Amino acid sequence: MGRQHLSSPNRLLDWYQSGKITRAQWLEGMRRQFLLALTEIEQDRSDPRRARLETWRCKNAARRLKRDHSEAELREVFMSLSEIDDFPPATYLWNADQLDIPLYCFLRERRSPVLRFSKLTIRRLTADLTIEYGGVKSKDRIRETMRLRRDWRGVMMVESREP
Repeated sequence: MGRQHLSSPNRLLDWYQSGKITRAQWLEGMRRQFLLALTEIEQDRSDPRRARLETWRCKNAARRLKRDHSEAELREVFMSLSEIDDFPPATYLWNADQLDIPLYCFLRERRSPVLRFSKLTIRRLTADLTIEYGGVKSKDRIRETMRLRRDWRGVMMVESREP
């Protein structure tokens, strides 16, 4: 994707609490997350028109997703995707369970790295989705098809993943 993959803050905290990483590694990961957020804020301030257009595109994409699925279902899928260690967009999905953050904030239509849901079908026990992520140009994007399934605790987990 061009940028080095950052682990989500939730994963960093889990690893730190389980002893897989040290406090210094956890703090460094959180610092990198913070710097990424500040960089995006600076980009938005330097070009407010482009930022506004991206917001409109993302709101429209979120509206399309919410046409077929409830917000709770979408947030659950986003959270299960954020738990995947080798999934670069997890960096942007880690706080999808926070209801005060609108759904469109998790989508990235034309801002690098792009995160689009081409196909999304959520049922009671499973979810099938096709995701595009990566560069702004379609040739630079990675397209993955995933199937999520509820485990015995009722939590959505990745059952299969195909590039």
